[in-house]
Amino acid sequence: MLSRDLTENQSQPRVIIYSGKGGTGKTTISSSTAVSLARQNKKVLIMSSDPAHSLSDVFNTRISRNDPQKIENNLYGLEVDTVYELKKNMSGFQKFVSNSYQNKGIDSGMASELTTQPGLDEIFALSRLVDEAQSGRWDVVVLDTSPTGNTLRLLAYPEIIIGGNMGKQFFKLYKSMSSLARPLSGNSIPDEDFFNEVNVLLKQMEDINKFILSPEVTFRLVLNPEKLSILETKRAYTFVHLYGINIDGIVINKILPTSRTVGEYFEFWSDLHSKYLMEIDNSFYPTPVFRCNLQRTEPIGPDALYEISKLVFGEQIPDKIFYSGKNFWIESLKNAVTEDHREILCIRIPFLKDAEDVKVERMGTDIVVTVDRAQRIITLPRALYSLELEKYIREDSLLRVVFREVPVEKEEIELSVNKNVLDKLRSMRRLKI
Repeated sequence: MLSRDLTENQSQPRVIIYSGKGGTGKTTISSSTAVSLARQNKKVLIMSSDPAHSLSDVFNTRISRNDPQKIENNLYGLEVDTVYELKKNMSGFQKFVSNSYQNKGIDSGMASELTTQPGLDEIFALSRLVDEAQSGRWDVVVLDTSPTGNTLRLLAYPEIIIGGNMGKQFFKLYKSMSSLARPLSGNSIPDEDFFNEVNVLLKQMEDINKFILSPEVTFRLVLNPEKLSILETKRAYTFVHLYGINIDGIVINKILPTSRTVGEYFEFWSDLHSKYLMEIDNSFYPTPVFRCNLQRTEPIGPDALYEISKLVFGEQIPDKIFYSGKNFWIESLKNAVTEDHREILCIRIPFLKDAEDVKVERMGTDIVVTVDRAQRIITLPRALYSLELEKYIREDSLLRVVFREVPVEKEEIELSVNKNVLDKLRSMRRLKI
């Protein structure tokens, strides 16, 4: 799916996903958003997908890892246990992988540990988010993610594992061949449970990709006014836009006050923060930027978090969609003289002009877009299936992928007949006459 306009029109709760570099205060900002909305009489679930969960710490109460637990009126919390989710959903898959390792002589205990494939925990964290959002229990779901790198992997893994349409077709072929080869190969071929679970996993990943593109789902990036934090946020900003997901807000956290009474040491950092604040405003325009100063005390507990939300959002309602921009669209171009026709897939990618390596490759009904270390497999709309990828053009923050019609040349079909055979047929025909 290329455009947020193509999603089904169905009722869905507001979903806000907070991400950012480690230590920027994502948990504080996401938790303060949840508290504020709950105190406006909205049924709110605050979730954490970070393996090093800290929701329990910031709310100063124990939060369940299996079922949503009440924190205060209208507010519930959940720290997703990805190991539990993996075992619940993929026991057949784990069994096959474990047996495969054991057949290669690996100790059973080590084989069991190796069954936790990289990326599956991230997939099941997002899958649980989809389940909770579609349960009908919540008005708003707020997700506090792991540091930026893991969050980007969280988005990329479903697509990388599926591999676009070509990947789906390959899996179907492999399943068909396996059913024929299993009687001859014994335990080296996966059983039906394995394929059933992988089928469910593929369906879940399709649901995730569709879910995060729905209009009610937005990302918000949290950063500090520091060089490394800004650079990482720019990379995340580019990556998330490449996936067509809407970023409706940037939150700058832990800003030092500009008071001249804090001493020379802190005045240096305060001046540096002021410089970086201007850079952030310019870099992420037109996405709205929210600010929060470093507080005198640690914001622990719902009351302190509620005060933080008022500092960040002021009088605005935190679940408002503050900005919505289109990331994918198609333009048609026709030359009036030559009548050449072109279809151009336009992809808005912030900071594209700063990228060193940009490539676009065709792969069946998909294209693979690479921007430095970020890669995206985009399934083309049917209108572009029969067209040929001609070229791609970088224009500031816009990538234009140009497709052209394949010219159909009429080939003359010649009948090739041996001359001796043809003469013989003619002579037989004359004899009959």
